[in-house]
Order: sequence, then structure tokens, then C-alpha cells
Amino acid sequence: MTVTDRFAGRRWRARLRRLRPYLVAAAVLAVVGVGTWVVLETPVLGAHTVDVRGTSTVPSAVVRASAEVEEGQPLARVDLDAIRERVEEIPQLATVDVRRQWPRTVVVEVVERTPVARLAGGEDVRLIDPDGVVYPPSGKAPSRLPQVVLTAGSGPRGEALKEAAEAVRAMDRTLARRVREVHVSSRDGITLDLRDGAEVAWGSADHAELKAEVLTALLRQKASAYDVSAPERPTIRP
Repeated sequence: MTVTDRFAGRRWRARLRRLRPYLVAAAVLAVVGVGTWVVLETPVLGAHTVDVRGTSTVPSAVVRASAEVEEGQPLARVDLDAIRERVEEIPQLATVDVRRQWPRTVVVEVVERTPVARLAGGEDVRLIDPDGVVYPPSGKAPSRLPQVVLTAGSGPRGEALKEAAEAVRAMDRTLARRVREVHVSSRDGITLDLRDGAEVAWGSADHAELKAEVLTALLRQKASAYDVSAPERPTIRP
């Protein structure tokens, strides 16, 4: 190798050293660009599975159908809020949470409404949850739920239903199963018809848990009527 060749080699190596940071940066940008393209534009990391969690009475297939997740759509571009809004339209669901689970899954986690009573009237069964929300059952409705009856003068329907629901949800399962009907005539005018024929003056939904405890104690005595509207001073009528 001649002296000229050695000098040329040194110059080339020096040039490579100067260019190396630029070459590395270009390689990194190329990798990032390809990765971004794979994540955002191809089905390689697309939504191929919808994992439904938390259902009990609502079929998972119903939730998947409502979610309308496009098969193979890049997971990074899936609109989680839109999916949640669509699934929330299922009346039996109280809450919906949607998230991505890499590499290729959309998780839809739901909490179903828990019925505390039925709404009386009409041919179709309607259930009432603890917040007073009315909804149709999914499948067979639970048995022996109290029926809520709204009478004239009970006020705004939503408020009246919420009052009734608050009264029932304060009861334990045993007490609730003894209640046949919950009548709401006003905010302070809730009465219970028990399955043995006795009547309970409940009053408003205030202090519902205390009223439920007091009523449970009073029911140890056989009577035709009980009054727990003022739970500190309950009364019974033989």
C-alpha cells in the first residue's frame, strides 16, 4: 500500500467519524418512522379482540355488537370515548370503562345495574336500580322484588323513584323480600304494604338505614300497622 493510499484511507475514516452521528440519527428516524407507520397505519397492532368483562345478565355478544370495534383497525387509533358512549346506551349497564390492551385487544369493562324494585303498571317488566333509574331486565327478572307504585301528587317522577329506591336499598335482603309494594304519594308520603297484609308508614327517604333497622326490630311483634316515619319514636298498631 502506497503512502497516498494510506493518506486516502485516513481521510475516509475521518470523514466517517464526522458523519457517524448523522448516520445514527438517520437510522433512528427510519426505525421510528417505520414503527409509527406499523402502529398507526397497519393491522399488525390492530384491534382483533374485544374483551368484555363484568357482565352477568347482559350477554357479552350484545356488548361487543354495541361497541362496534372495527376488526383490524390500528389499536392506537381506536376511539375509546366513542366506544364507551355506544356501550353506555345499553340500559342495563350502570358504568362502562374502555381501554387498550396491547398488542391487539380492546377491553370493555362494565358494571351492571342492580335492581332493588320493580315499577308497577304496564305490561312490560321494568326494574329500578338504587339510583331510581328505570330499565328493562336482560333475561328473567329477579323474583320477589318490591313493586313501586307512584300515586297522583307524588311529584316529579324521577325524584319519586329515587325516594322509593333509597328506601328499599336501605333494607337488607330479608326485609326487602317482606315488602310487596312501595307507595309514593309525596316526598314525605312513602308507605309500604307488607306481604302479610300489614302497612308501614315510612315517611320520607331520610334516615332510611335507621328506619330499616327499627322496622326489622318492630316486625318481631305481630301488628297491622307500623310507623317508622320518626324512627326515634316508632309506633305499632295491633
